[in-house]
Amino acid sequence: MLTVAAPAQADSVVQVTAPAGPVEVNEPYTVTVDLPNSSPDYLGKAPIVNIKLTGAAATVTSAQTSGDLWSCDFAAGSSGSCWNLVGFTDPASFTLTVVPTGSGTVTAQAEAVNHANTTIGTASADTQVGHPAPAFPFSGFFAPVHNAPAVNSVNAGRSIPLKFSLDGDKGLDILAAGSPSSRQTACDGTAADPVETGTVSTSGLTYDAAADTYTYVWKTDRAWAGTCRTFHLGLSDGSDHVAHFQFR
Repeated sequence: MLTVAAPAQADSVVQVTAPAGPVEVNEPYTVTVDLPNSSPDYLGKAPIVNIKLTGAAATVTSAQTSGDLWSCDFAAGSSGSCWNLVGFTDPASFTLTVVPTGSGTVTAQAEAVNHANTTIGTASADTQVGHPAPAFPFSGFFAPVHNAPAVNSVNAGRSIPLKFSLDGDKGLDILAAGSPSSRQTACDGTAADPVETGTVSTSGLTYDAAADTYTYVWKTDRAWAGTCRTFHLGLSDGSDHVAHFQFR
C-alpha cells in the first residue's frame, strides 16, 4: 500500500520520520530516527536515544543502525534505546520495523540524551493504522456454470453468464483492476460438464436485487475451439475466484 511520509516534529538534535498512513493492522512499516549530532558543544550531542511507541498497539520487531559502533535493544517491544558502544557522539541513523496490532494512531517518540544524562532533544511522528477492508462473502458460481474443480464444456464464441452473490448489494465497483480475465490451460482429459443453454444478456456486470445475484457476461472467442481456459474473477478485496472451461 502506498503511504506518505509524515512530517517529522523535530529539533536539530533528533528527527523522526514515519509513514502518515493509513497502513493496515499487522502490516509492517518503517520508522527512521536520525541523530545528526551536529552541535559544536560537547553536551549538545547525544550518545543515547530512547525511543517508544505510544497510542495504538504496535511492536518494534527489528532495528538497524547506520554504524558498527551503535547498538539497539527493543526487548520491551514498544520501547527501547540505541546507544554508542564506546560513548562517541558520531552522527547516526536508526531504521526500525514496526508492526501495528491495533487500529488508531501510533506515535513514535524519540528522546536524545547527552553524557550528563540530560534530555537535549525530542521528536515524534504519527502513523494512522486501520483494519483491512473485510473480504466479500463470495458464493457462486451459480448455474449454468459448474464450480471448480469441475470443467465446463461450452461452444467457443458463446457468451457465458457467470453468476455469484456477495451477500447483498456491494455496488458495481467490485472488480479488481484488469478483472475479469482468462488464460489458456492444459486440457488433461477431465470429463467436462456441459453448460446449460439459458438466456444471456450483453450488459456486462449487473446486479439483481430480487435474486441477490451478480451476473458477468463473458464473451468467449470462436478461436478458442479445441482449447481449455480458466476464467478468473478478481474482486477488489483481493480474492480470486476461478471456473474452468473446455471449448468445442
